[in-house]
Amino acid sequence: MKIVITFISVLLIVVNSVLLLFQYNVYSSSLADSEQSFFYEQEIELKFKTDKMVVKQHFSNLPKDETTISWPILSENRSCNVSKNNSCDRLSEDLTTFLEGETSKQSISYEIPLANGLEDGKTLTEFMAKLDDGGVSYTTLHITDELKRGGMWVSGLPIIGETSLDLIDYTLAFGAGKVTDLYWQKEVLPVIYEDNYFTFYSKKVLPEELLTQLADLHLPGSEHMSVLLTENKHGINPYRIIVTGDDPNSIEYELVVKTILTQYGLEDNLLLAEVVGSYLVNRPIGSEKAVWVYETLNNYFTEDQLSTWKSSLTENEKRTGQDLDALLSEIIGLKTSFFAFNLESGKEHFPLLFEDSRTVYINELQKENMKVLFKDGRVLYAAEPLLTDLGYSFTETNKGLYIQNASRSFRFPVQEPFYVLNEKRYEAMSDPFEKIGSDYYVEEAWLIRLFLLEIEKQEKRINITQSALF
Repeated sequence: MKIVITFISVLLIVVNSVLLLFQYNVYSSSLADSEQSFFYEQEIELKFKTDKMVVKQHFSNLPKDETTISWPILSENRSCNVSKNNSCDRLSEDLTTFLEGETSKQSISYEIPLANGLEDGKTLTEFMAKLDDGGVSYTTLHITDELKRGGMWVSGLPIIGETSLDLIDYTLAFGAGKVTDLYWQKEVLPVIYEDNYFTFYSKKVLPEELLTQLADLHLPGSEHMSVLLTENKHGINPYRIIVTGDDPNSIEYELVVKTILTQYGLEDNLLLAEVVGSYLVNRPIGSEKAVWVYETLNNYFTEDQLSTWKSSLTENEKRTGQDLDALLSEIIGLKTSFFAFNLESGKEHFPLLFEDSRTVYINELQKENMKVLFKDGRVLYAAEPLLTDLGYSFTETNKGLYIQNASRSFRFPVQEPFYVLNEKRYEAMSDPFEKIGSDYYVEEAWLIRLFLLEIEKQEKRINITQSALF
C-alpha cells in the first residue's frame, strides 16, 4: 500500500502544476456564462470488488450556503466519510444536504452494486453524487481494481498514469469538467494520438493528416474527450466518450457531433449539432435535413455575413434553436425563426423566411407569437391562431380546409382553384392558403377579402379588426 501511495503522490505532484493551470484557463471563459450558481472540484476514489463499486467522493471549494446533494439512484450504504477531520461536519442527519457552514471541503461514501460484475464494452452511467445548482470545474478520478481484471478504463478525462501491482490495478485520471460515465473493456488499445482536447485509442495506425485534421476539431473551452476506434458492441453513446470504428468519415462525424452536443449544451438535438458541426469543419455533415439547412444558409449569406456567423459559432456558448435564430436575425438584419420552425417540423423542410417583427393586435387585444411571414413578395399570416381568435373553427381534412363561424362557412379544397362560401362556389386565381412546415398560412389580400378584415400597419404594431360590414 505504501508503494501505491507513493505512486499516487508522485503523479499528482507532477501533473498538478501543469493541469491546474490548463483547467482554469480552459474554464475561465465558460464559467462566467454558465447557468450554474457555483462551481466545485471533486476527487473520486473508486474501488472495484466482485459485485460492487465502493465510492468515496470528496468535494472542494463548496459555497457557504446550504447545498442539496443528489445521490446516485442505485447507491447503497450512504454515509459520511470520516477519514479526515471535519470531512462531513456539514452533512445533515438525513444525508440530503450540506448545511450552511464555513468548511469548504466535505466527503461522502457509498456503494454501487454490480450484479453482473464488470461487463466488457459496457458503461457505468450516472454513478456519482452531484450538488444541485452546482457545476464541476475539474475532477480527479482514482480507479482501483482489487480483482486485477486488467483491461482499460475510459472516462473522458486524460489518463495521468496506470500501474499493476501485486494486489491491485490502479488508474489515475484528472481533467476539467464533470464525469458521468465510466467505460471498461478487456482489450487494451494503445494511444495513437493525445493532446489537451482528445485522446485517440486504436490498434490501427491512422494517416498523420487525418489525425491532424481531427485534432483541430476543438472549441475554446472544450472538455477533453476519449475516442476509441473499435467496435461499439453495445451501441453505447456516453458523455465525453466516443466508441466508433476506424472509418474516417464516421470518426469525424462522431467527434464533431459529440463535441458540439456537449459543449453547446444541446443535449440530444442532433439537427443543431450537425448544422453547427458543419460550420466547424467547413462542409456539410449529418442528416439530409442538416445538409439542406447548411446549404440554405450558405446560399443566402453574403461573404461578410458568413464570416460573422462562423466566428460567432466558435464562441462556445450554450445554444438552442431560439439562440441560433436570434444570432441569425442579428447578422441578417431581419427577424427569422428558421431553426425553431425546422426543429418543430420534424423531417419537413421549413424554408428560410423572414418575419414582421411588429406586435399583432386583434380587435385591440395583443397577441403573443403571432407569426407574420414574408415569402415571394407576399405577406402571410399564421392562419389557425388568427382565425380562431376571430371566432372561426379551423379543421383540416383530406378534402381540404373547413373554416366556419355562426354565419360564414368556407371550404378550401386541396390544390383546386376555387373555394366554397355558404355553399356557393367562387373561382380563385391563386391559393388563399399555403402550408409551410406543418402549419397553414393565409395571404394578406385574401385574409382581408374573405374574412372581412381591416389591417392597419403602424411603426411598431399591426392592427387587425373585423370590418363594420361583418
